[in-house]
Amino acid sequence: MTEPILGAGGMKAADAATIETWGVPGRVLMETAGRAAAREIAARYPVADRDLQVLVGTGNNGGDGLVVARVLAGHGALVRVLVLPGEGTPDRAANLALLRRLADATSGIEVVPFEDVHQAANAPADLVVDALLGIGITGDLRKPTRSLCAWMNRSAVSVVALDVPSGLDATTGRAAPDTVDATLTVAFGGVKAGLLLGDGPTHAGEVVTVEIGIPDALLREHATAFRIPPGAIGRMLPRRSADAHKYTAGQVLAVVGSRAFSGAAVLSTAAAYRVGAGAVVATVPTSAAAAVDLRNAEVMVDAQPETEAGTLAASARDAILARADRADAVLVGCGLGRDPETTDLVRSLVATVAAPLVLDADGLSAFAGDADRLRQRTRPLVLTPHLGELRRLVGDDTFDPEDRIETCRRLASQWDATLVLKGMPSVIGLPDGRVLVGPPGEPALATAGTGDTLAGSIVGLLAQGLSPAEAALCALHLGATAARLWAADHGAAGLVASDLIARLPAAAHALRS
Repeated sequence: MTEPILGAGGMKAADAATIETWGVPGRVLMETAGRAAAREIAARYPVADRDLQVLVGTGNNGGDGLVVARVLAGHGALVRVLVLPGEGTPDRAANLALLRRLADATSGIEVVPFEDVHQAANAPADLVVDALLGIGITGDLRKPTRSLCAWMNRSAVSVVALDVPSGLDATTGRAAPDTVDATLTVAFGGVKAGLLLGDGPTHAGEVVTVEIGIPDALLREHATAFRIPPGAIGRMLPRRSADAHKYTAGQVLAVVGSRAFSGAAVLSTAAAYRVGAGAVVATVPTSAAAAVDLRNAEVMVDAQPETEAGTLAASARDAILARADRADAVLVGCGLGRDPETTDLVRSLVATVAAPLVLDADGLSAFAGDADRLRQRTRPLVLTPHLGELRRLVGDDTFDPEDRIETCRRLASQWDATLVLKGMPSVIGLPDGRVLVGPPGEPALATAGTGDTLAGSIVGLLAQGLSPAEAALCALHLGATAARLWAADHGAAGLVASDLIARLPAAAHALRS
């Protein structure tokens, strides 16, 4: 049920193994890729009697473009192919020779050696195919490729990128200046990590993955991460038995909130209920108890002693541990504050609580610069940092991982935890080295409180028996689907976290349908 996601190195290795070990000629892979891309283009755009420009680089991506040009010319397109100078790969050279012979025999194909960007700018085009670089780039664009990419971005014509928009790093999603803004990207064999991460979604447009003859086993062997389709998420979501009651449907203990941040306690506990938990207890400082009780009547509020700052005091420890013994899952962190006494309490709870535990927000800050201490915990642990919180965990304010997949893999293994690095999209690292990529980002989620909602959703799903990986994935999909349902009625802006929580049951229904 998983879809492999590959970086540039993994894709090259799978491609090479297909040719060298499985005996599939590279020319066959190129032909299959080009034909598949042409099919996707013809399904979305009118091509008969339309002017099509294909910009061809010197690598195999250029060879794919030559096949696209030949096939779409057969569909009646008026094809103009602009070819960058260079010897190119043997398979690309063979396809170029074939296209030139066809151009000599028909008026519908023109093959033009590149001299200047004005050759592209001054020619008519209803559609442009970017076959310049593919997965080959790791740095900035060089001339003349950069000039052609800049022209594509200035033009008002739709651009179809083959495999990866030129200028986009296929592994990290880093976009060089003037990276192509594609309307459609046809990914060959497997989806590239760079199309999903970083700048990728901004430049890739619609992404469709086509099969080109690389065995699935090779794609999985060389994958850097995996993602799970929404239909599989729907089957993963917990279902209540006919004889369920509140204490069998999942008991959650949330150690959350403070005098200054009672809202985080309200949002996280409400989310735990909305994803299906049967009973939720919020342990909060005394000064926050009334606010939580008033705004979230279903939550059982457990008021505990507090510090002068209005955060949970260390003397609350024994009462919290007694409640944790009866809980199916525990959340620590949302709105707790960073008082030193509360920080010490959090560290003690993480080391002691036996139930699966979600550590979020100020709970994560308790381990700032000392995250290896998390390895002392022997029971399931889920960490939910955004980038700023991850920086605090690793103790480096300048930490800015270019490869988020590899970073999640390394740190989840190092900390022996399930690491949910929030972002667009979020990435989940598992202790065993596997990495999962969450659903595409939803702009409506860019609002305060959605992190508290996610943490509450994860702990609510954990309490119902899902594994940490399942709970994190399902929570991400539920949040994204709920945001999409809200945006369908209201647009992307204006959602607040309580709107999101209210739509979580509908999101679960949509995912199961």
